[in-house]
Parts: sequence; C-alpha cells; structure tokens
Amino acid sequence: MSSIAWSRADLHVHSTYSDGGHDIRSILEHAASHTDLRIVAITDHDTIEGALEARRLGPHYGIEVVVGEEISTTRGHVLGLFLRERVQPGLSIPETVGEIHAQGGVAVLAHPFDRICNNPMRHHPRPTLEDWRSFGLDALEGLNGSQLDPLANPRARVLGAGLRLALTAGSDAHHKGVVGVSYTLFQGTTAADLRRAIEQRTCIPCGRRWRLREYLGWLAIALVPRTLHRTRLPQPTPLPDPIEA
Repeated sequence: MSSIAWSRADLHVHSTYSDGGHDIRSILEHAASHTDLRIVAITDHDTIEGALEARRLGPHYGIEVVVGEEISTTRGHVLGLFLRERVQPGLSIPETVGEIHAQGGVAVLAHPFDRICNNPMRHHPRPTLEDWRSFGLDALEGLNGSQLDPLANPRARVLGAGLRLALTAGSDAHHKGVVGVSYTLFQGTTAADLRRAIEQRTCIPCGRRWRLREYLGWLAIALVPRTLHRTRLPQPTPLPDPIEA
C-alpha cells in the first residue's frame, strides 16, 4: 500500500466577487477551521479577482488556493483551473478550452446535467462521445454538491468514464457552510500534486450533495439578498421625447 498521503480539494467555490454570499476571508477561515481541505479553488463566474485575492490570503489560513474561473460558454459552464488571466466568456467550449490551455490551465466540464444552470445538454443536439473528445477537456465534474437532481451526478460520472476523463468534485458553494461537502481526493498535499492527479486521472470525486437546510441557507444568504439588491439599484432616468420643431 502506498505511504503517500491523500488530501482533499474543493474545486468549485463562489464568493461575493460573483454570486456567492460570503467574502474571501470568511470562506478561507471556514475552510481552515471547519474542514479538512488542503486546497480550495475559487471559481467565480467570469472573473478571477476573488481567486487572486484568495491566493494572496491563503497562506495566512494554511490553505493553498488554485486560481479558477467558472466560464460561461455558448454551451454551458467550464471550470478553468490554474489560471493566470481571466478567460473571456461567451466563446464555444472548444474555444474556451483553448484559451485555458494557452495559459497553462486545466479545463473541467462543470455540472453537465444541471437542471437550473445553463448546461451543455440543454437546447442543443446531444454530442457524441467523439464530439466531446474533440473539445479537448481535461476533466469532468463527476460530483457537484449543488445538484437537485439525484441522477445528475451519476450521469455525469458515466459521461466522464465514457470520455476517459479525470473526474473531479466540488461543492459549488455559494455560501461558506457547504464548502468542502464535495471534494476531490488526491495523493499528495500540494496544488502541484493535485494537478498531477488530474492529468494522470488518479483523483477521486468524493462527498455528498447539499442537504435541505443548506439549500435554504443558499437562498437566505446568497440568492435572495443579491436579487433584492438588484431590484433596489437605481434605474436610469429615461430621456424625454424629442420636441418637434
């Protein structure tokens, strides 16, 4: 039996830099004091600003941070991990993967069977396995903690196995209480070890989906406050109709 340690990484976490309910310091403090995570990837929607802040603060909490982004493509969401720069949203999946790889990052297909978010199976002809292989993905999210449909994660793992992709897991946390409930298990202790495990397809998706009270926490802490904030933003004053001469 190998004597190499196994560690946990949550590879899908949101902060107030996008639609999460907690700031970076709160997330890192929770991860350090309430979980066994060694690594956290901050993957806010279409921005890496929160991830850059987290990488700077991570050593103070004993957490190594992977700079990530959940990128909106024309056909669903792709997680870019180990990024140096923001990836532009709105591209196709192959174009997005190409942009991730161009800066040395890792491309992970996020929650392909999600019923709420835009997903690559909705409103499009179902790709064949050869279509998916041509996209050049490195991994597929085999366990996403936020999935309401109990069949979504098993179906994702079947797809990932058919594509011969590494399978990762992430909580998809939008509030700190669910950080780490789903996690990627890998041999080693560092982000470099994690990356090697993804590349060698030795990482293991572990954990569980959110519980009912955790969904309610998401509503109370993240979704409802952000929705109310948007409705209270001042609306632009319409221009008066031009006066005819």
